[in-house]
Amino acid sequence: MNNLSVSEQLIIFSRYIGQQLLIYSNLNNQISIGTLSGVKSDAVAVTVDGVNRWIPLHNNFKLCEIRLLLKPLRKLTEDIKTTANSLPGPAFITPYYQQQGYDMPVFISAGHPCNGRYLHELNLADYRTTAEIYQQNTLLNAFNSA
Repeated sequence: MNNLSVSEQLIIFSRYIGQQLLIYSNLNNQISIGTLSGVKSDAVAVTVDGVNRWIPLHNNFKLCEIRLLLKPLRKLTEDIKTTANSLPGPAFITPYYQQQGYDMPVFISAGHPCNGRYLHELNLADYRTTAEIYQQNTLLNAFNSA
C-alpha cells in the first residue's frame, strides 16, 4: 500500500538523510545500495560507491524503486531506549530513532490515510540487511538464468 504522492514521499525521505537505501532500477533490473544524501522538490540524492547522483521521482511512473534499509522497532536495544528517554523532551525521541535507522510511524497531514503506518507498510522501507539483499539477488539471477 502506497497512497503517497512524490511530495509526501520526499517529506518522509528527508527525515532519513544519511540512511542506506536499496535502489532497484526498473530500466535494467539492477540493484544498488547507496546512502540517502539529500532531497529536492522532485528527486532524491543518493551516493552509490562514492558517486553522487539524483534520482527523479514522478507520480505517474517510476524509474527506480527506492526503499530505506531500516530496522523494525522490535529490535530497539535497551541502550538506545535509555538514550532516547534521556533526551531533553519527548519531541526529540522520534527523530533520534529515525537517525538510528529505525522504522517509525509516519504523520503526513491531518486525516491522511497513511498516518500511523510504518514505512515498511508503505513500501518505502526494507528490513533486510545488504548481505541478505545481495544474496537473494544472486539466487534470483541464478534461478532466472537456469
